[in-house]
Formats: sequence, C-alpha cells, structure tokens
Amino acid sequence: MPITYLTSLAHFESVINGNRPVIVEFWAEWCGVCRSMSPLFEQLSTQNPAAQFYRLDIEDVRDVALALGVRNLPAFKVFKKGVQVGDLVGADQSQLVRLVKNM
Repeated sequence: MPITYLTSLAHFESVINGNRPVIVEFWAEWCGVCRSMSPLFEQLSTQNPAAQFYRLDIEDVRDVALALGVRNLPAFKVFKKGVQVGDLVGADQSQLVRLVKNM
C-alpha cells in the first residue's frame, strides 16, 4: 500500500481513529537521516497491507509534531484506534522492522 502524506491536524486525527493500525513517519525534507530510512519505510508499507502507512513533514504540519512532542527525526509512531501504542526515534532499521512487525 502506498504511503500517504498527512496534511493537517484534522487529517491526522481522522486517520489514527480508524479501525486499522497506523504508523506515521515524522520527517523533514532537509533531514538526511530521514531520507535514508524512507526506502525501508516504503518497503514495509508494501509488505504489511493490514496497516496504514503515513508520512508527516514536520515543516508542513508542525502542530501535530508539537502536540506529540516530536523533537528528533526521524520519528515513527504507531496508533491503534486513536491510542499511541508504539514509537521509535532515530534511524535504527532493525528497530523499525520490529516496530512494524509488532503492530
């Protein structure tokens, strides 16, 4: 399943309150480490069709990043029915695979 970009707080809230597990990648265009994790995140999105994968540019949707306390990039957060159930900060590929597997 392709990765969808989150564009607003309302969009974010509607997505995380659905019935399917959701993982959001918090990133920024200027973040080189974020770009290095993107291919793996995209690969995981195609391998896990039961989950929904989203990307949020913290420069474009700053209010969501601030509300969730995202201070370092990349950051990944997992939500189920509106509740955050997992997260990862940093560019640890094996931890990202584990995070997705445990969704």
